[in-house]
Amino acid sequence: MPNSLFIFGAIFSAILGTVVGSFLNVCIYRLPRGESLSHPPSHCPNCNHRLGFFDLFPIFSFLFLRGKCRYCQVKITPRYAIIEAVTGMLFLASWWTLAAQFGENLLFGAGPLLLLAGWVFIATMLVTFQIDLETTYVIESVTWLAMGAGLGAELLEKSLRAEQIAFSIAGITIPYLPAAIPGMIIGFLVFVLMDVFGRLVFRKPGMGLGDAYIGAAIGAMLGPWAALLSFGMAIALGAIVGICLIIAGRIKKAPAPGAVEERAEKNAVPRKKQKEPEPEEEEELPEGTYMPFGPFLTACAVLVYLAPSWWMEQASRLMNWWIYANPLMG
Repeated sequence: MPNSLFIFGAIFSAILGTVVGSFLNVCIYRLPRGESLSHPPSHCPNCNHRLGFFDLFPIFSFLFLRGKCRYCQVKITPRYAIIEAVTGMLFLASWWTLAAQFGENLLFGAGPLLLLAGWVFIATMLVTFQIDLETTYVIESVTWLAMGAGLGAELLEKSLRAEQIAFSIAGITIPYLPAAIPGMIIGFLVFVLMDVFGRLVFRKPGMGLGDAYIGAAIGAMLGPWAALLSFGMAIALGAIVGICLIIAGRIKKAPAPGAVEERAEKNAVPRKKQKEPEPEEEEELPEGTYMPFGPFLTACAVLVYLAPSWWMEQASRLMNWWIYANPLMG
C-alpha cells in the first residue's frame, strides 16, 4: 500500500474513532438506564441543557471547556474524553493491523466491510468494558452485536483471501463451518462451567451469565484457540489486580451467610432513637464488594485481536518453556 494511502487511512481511522467514541459515551450512559440512544438529544446530565454544536467536538470540547459544562459550570467526568481518545487509538491500531495483512486489498471489495467489522467489535468491547466496570452489568444486546461482527469478519476475511468457503469429500460438497461457531460455543461454555464449578465447590456463583455472553462474543471474533488465550490472559491479569486491590483494602472479603443480618440485629437502634442519615455523608464500601471480570475479558480480547500472531507466538514460547522446565512433563 502506498504510504500516502496508508497515512490517509490512519488519520481517517483515528478521527472516525474519536467521533464513534463520543457516541459510545452516550451508549455507556443510557443503556444501563434503559434510555433511548436517539432521544432526547445530547444534553448535560446535571442541568439537562441541550449541548450546542461546539460542545460536541470529541476531546477538543472537553479541553476548551476545561472539563466543565458551558451552562451550569459543573465538572464533567474525564471519562468522556478518555473513551473518545481510546476509541480513536484502537480504530487506528485496527487499521494498522489489517493494512499490514492485506495491503491495498483492504480498500476494495470485502476489505472496507472487514475493517468495519473490526471497528464494531472494538466498539462493543469498549462499551461492555465501561458499563461492566461502572455497574457490574452486561448488556446482552451489545454482545450479540459483537458476535455478529465476529462471524461476518471471518467470512469477509475468507472472501478477501479468495479462499473457498466449502470443500468436497468423495464428491460431496460440505459447507464451510466458520470457526466463529465453535468459538462462540466454547467461549460461552467456559464461563458457564466456571459458574457451575463455583456453585458446587464454593457454594457461591463463580461467574455471572453476562461473562458467558462476553466469552461467546470474543470466541466469535477470535476463534476458539485465540479466545482461550485471551481468557487465560484475563484470568492472570484479574488475579494480579485483585490481589493488589485486596492488599490496598479496596475489595473486602464477603461475609459469611447470615453474618450481615446477625450484626444488623445486634446493632439495631430502637425506632424512636434512630437518626436520619446525613445527606452529604458518603457511604462506606460494603462488605462483599466484588471486582467485575468483564473489563479484563474485553481488554485482553482487544489486545489479542490487534496482534493475534504475536500473542500466539508468546503463548507457544511459554508453553515450550513450561514443558522443558517441568520435569514431570519430560
